[in-house]
Amino acid sequence: MADVRASSLPAPVGGWDVLHAIADMPAQNAVRLDNWFCEPDSVETRGGYISHVTGFVDTVDSLLAYRPPSGGDKLLAAAGDSIFDATTAGVVGTAVAVGFTAARWQYVQVTTSGGHFILAVNGADAPILYNGSVVTAAAITGPTVANLAWINLHQSRVWTGERNSLVTWYLAPNAIGGAAVQFDLTSVAAMGGSITTMSTWSRDGGAGADDTAVFITSEGEALIYAGTDPSSAATWGLLGVFRIGRPLGRRCVVKFGADLCVFTEDGIVLLSQILPIDASQRSAAAISNQVNAAVTAAAREYNSSFGWEPFLYPARNMAIFNVPTAYEAFDQYAFNTITRAPSRFTGVPARCWELIGGLPYFGSTASVCLFDSGSTDNGVAINAVAIQAPNAFGSRPQKKMFRRVQPILRVTGAPSFGVDIALDYRTFFALPAVAASGLGGDFFWDNASWDSAIWLTDTIVIDEMRGVRGIGRTGAVRLVVDTDAAGRVSWVGTNVLYVPGGVL
Repeated sequence: MADVRASSLPAPVGGWDVLHAIADMPAQNAVRLDNWFCEPDSVETRGGYISHVTGFVDTVDSLLAYRPPSGGDKLLAAAGDSIFDATTAGVVGTAVAVGFTAARWQYVQVTTSGGHFILAVNGADAPILYNGSVVTAAAITGPTVANLAWINLHQSRVWTGERNSLVTWYLAPNAIGGAAVQFDLTSVAAMGGSITTMSTWSRDGGAGADDTAVFITSEGEALIYAGTDPSSAATWGLLGVFRIGRPLGRRCVVKFGADLCVFTEDGIVLLSQILPIDASQRSAAAISNQVNAAVTAAAREYNSSFGWEPFLYPARNMAIFNVPTAYEAFDQYAFNTITRAPSRFTGVPARCWELIGGLPYFGSTASVCLFDSGSTDNGVAINAVAIQAPNAFGSRPQKKMFRRVQPILRVTGAPSFGVDIALDYRTFFALPAVAASGLGGDFFWDNASWDSAIWLTDTIVIDEMRGVRGIGRTGAVRLVVDTDAAGRVSWVGTNVLYVPGGVL
């Protein structure tokens, strides 16, 4: 009788890995991990999306969240030459404002004695104000206002700057208009270029006098200032100039707890981790270190494309980094903010992101969509693909005859899935065919006997043993899942049965 052995493998909770050699990859990592999200104890198929507001004539290039202290948040969507209210689901209504040259807006929230406002710039039109009802022109003097391309709120002051310039401007505290004061960084930016964006680094996690101002240039320098009043050298000064890598797009920064996360050509970096180290070590310190090769490859190919954007989704401990892949096509590199494990989302046509009421929305072609809603993409099954790290099962020189694979899946629906073993690092052959799970239709309402079946609204475990064939020294589990409308799939681990052989 054959000496059948069993081995248990963890789900690839370590995430997508393009860092390690395929022969030396940790068992909990994956050569490919598409449309899965890494949790600490499992990987789960990503959430789907549904259309929220439809009927836009143009692509939605900006989403702006209006969050007044009194409540009543609103979501604005910029498309073509207009701005629309996209708060309520349905067909888009009459524009809130029209006649703009560009739809790629950057904005801040400002509360003054006169109310709560969005103040926004786009590098082509005069700045605008939105008070929850109407859009009006912002009365700012000093710079060429139509050229203002970035904006930030730092220690109660609005800072902004013109496109293709190293000159910045700031307003009086708590002001949304008036005479802007010039602050020239031309002599500070040693690499030249222009200011891409500015952000505030709250190193203690709060807001206060110790917050630093971070100006990021197109050439990859971070100019960091500390102080409270930029008009006085006694209360404002340069902390340093640091190389961080060239930023990807104007929307390249997101606040990451007490840190700043910057999307660069060298990877996705946290300022606190890269400022103390040499530029040659930036890649190793990046939170995207495990997938940096993919980030840099995409940056080389699509550096000038629109759509690069980091986005935090706190309710799911998820950091999403939007990556252009081709004309009007995008991927998302998703990280668990607790474990830092990465995966890749495909099939989500997001051009821009925003959070309202704790829920993630994205702008797309002719629509605004709600993400992480349900388990399909507007009714279409999500195809989740995983190729685990090749495993030698204790003896790399020894051949094995693989017989059975048993993925352990927690489900609430009846997903279809396929599983096989890729032999000896040949991971990219045709993926396994997807077949219905063994639950069948007898578990649906009106099809099952009362009290004798498990309803598909419950979480249950599928542990079907499926046959595989092949002889090799290593095997990589490949799992393909097509989600259905009933729920997502959580992959806990896998059992593999094999017969050990010789070394020849």
